[in-house]
Amino acid sequence: QFCRNYLAELDLFMRSVSSFWVISAATAARTNRRQALLAVIPNKATFAFQSSLSKSPQIHRTTVSPSGITVVQSMMNQFTNPPLPTIKKSAPPLPPPPRSCDTFVYVSADKGAKGPSATLFGKNSDRPSEEAHEVVYIPPSTQHPPGSIVCCTHGIEIPQVSSTLGVILSRPAWLWGCEMGANEHGVVGGNEAVSTLLSSELDTDVAAGGLLGMDLLRLALERGHTAREAMEVCIDLLETYGQGGRCSEDPNDNWTYENGFLFADASEAFVLETAGRCHWASERVAPGTYRNISNGISIRAESMESCSSKIRQICRDRGWWDDRTPFDWKACVGYGVGATLASDYRLEIRGREKAGADHLRKMSDQLSCGDMHSDDAPVWVRCMSDALRDEDSGICFRDSYGFCSTGSQISWIPPNSSKNSSDLCDATHFFTAASDPLVASYKRFVFKNAEEGGGGMTNYGTLELWHRWREIALQGGLKRCYSRDDKDKIKKVMQEAEVQAFSAITSGSDIHQIDLSFKSAVEQELALLGTKKP
Repeated sequence: QFCRNYLAELDLFMRSVSSFWVISAATAARTNRRQALLAVIPNKATFAFQSSLSKSPQIHRTTVSPSGITVVQSMMNQFTNPPLPTIKKSAPPLPPPPRSCDTFVYVSADKGAKGPSATLFGKNSDRPSEEAHEVVYIPPSTQHPPGSIVCCTHGIEIPQVSSTLGVILSRPAWLWGCEMGANEHGVVGGNEAVSTLLSSELDTDVAAGGLLGMDLLRLALERGHTAREAMEVCIDLLETYGQGGRCSEDPNDNWTYENGFLFADASEAFVLETAGRCHWASERVAPGTYRNISNGISIRAESMESCSSKIRQICRDRGWWDDRTPFDWKACVGYGVGATLASDYRLEIRGREKAGADHLRKMSDQLSCGDMHSDDAPVWVRCMSDALRDEDSGICFRDSYGFCSTGSQISWIPPNSSKNSSDLCDATHFFTAASDPLVASYKRFVFKNAEEGGGGMTNYGTLELWHRWREIALQGGLKRCYSRDDKDKIKKVMQEAEVQAFSAITSGSDIHQIDLSFKSAVEQELALLGTKKP
């Protein structure tokens, strides 16, 4: 009905003007619903229609004149006229493509410069809504004998190094790698799905031997003492083994993707983006500056630090780069417009990427005008939590049967946290460990208390907590599962626990008065939600 009304109004408007217009239409089929959005842009003569009803959207173009609105009408008929399918309570047979992963970093400033006193990192993990998620601690090991093998997801085997660092990982429970995490030396990282013109190089066949991006991330965190070292580990493994493989728990699903990464420590950060099986580009994020990535290629010519050795020749051979203009990674491998990038609107940041940059810019502005102080850790962490809970922009979103935000991480990494020493870092990490980070509380984790789980690998009960939140989500959320009084009590207790956890960053002397351990926070939230179905 929306499309019909809009087209009628558009027809009247176009009859009153003499210029040509661009009409872009996008359709979506989340939870088996059909939706359509229309927008008009002046002074163009192309009609562009993109269908996302399939996993491989197709673009259809034709010329439109003021009298040619009937062309638009005929192309829209298939989406405005067919009857709506019956809404089912089960997940669709094939998961939709990833639509929201967002990773942020604001690197600590040098002394006397503008910026936070510690590196601030944040990420939302967005995965299929029915895919269980857990936060797991894996202790360090210095006893890997020579010739040891590490078995990654899908049975991919690679040589193990002599020693690995202790890590805390937020991950889909079925796989070996992780979506995001941190190590004991104050290195954090996040992984995102991206898509480039070289995606056809990927293979979902396990026999092809490619590593998942999530496996690459865990390997980098286990082996990298600094953000740069973690990135270099990731690059070396990418070039040696390549990336690829099935990214879904369903063995019949052929979902796979290229990867983007953001690594950070107390003094610097790096964006690493990949294309095809083994190509890459990197960008350094300097002290006192910020950066975010959102499921897309983003490294530009002016910010690129390095790239894989053959990618320039590949782009030149395929006509994506003319070898005269500066090599622009995003323009070339993202859109194949390296020679005409100045006039291509697709290279502008928009959507969630722009919304994320606005959140970081707002933090910078508040610091400049004195509303925030560089060493006020709880305020910085709270600002990051606000960004990660931004539902209006899509940075955080909920969907019972499609993709949704299944977990969230925030890290505060002070300057002494990334030194290569035997001492554990002073970084503080927060995880929601829930299928809905918009309502769940962030729980504090520090490596000095990691052994509270019993000394070995443990998930601290986070898998059980994830399933409890999933159960609540399927029943309509807190407001449908509990009385008003119980719902208000649950939200109040969780909010108070989160405030205490954030405050503990700078009030270490008071931490022994209240049990703020990660394990205790998970147990408290489980007890609060109850184990019986409402």
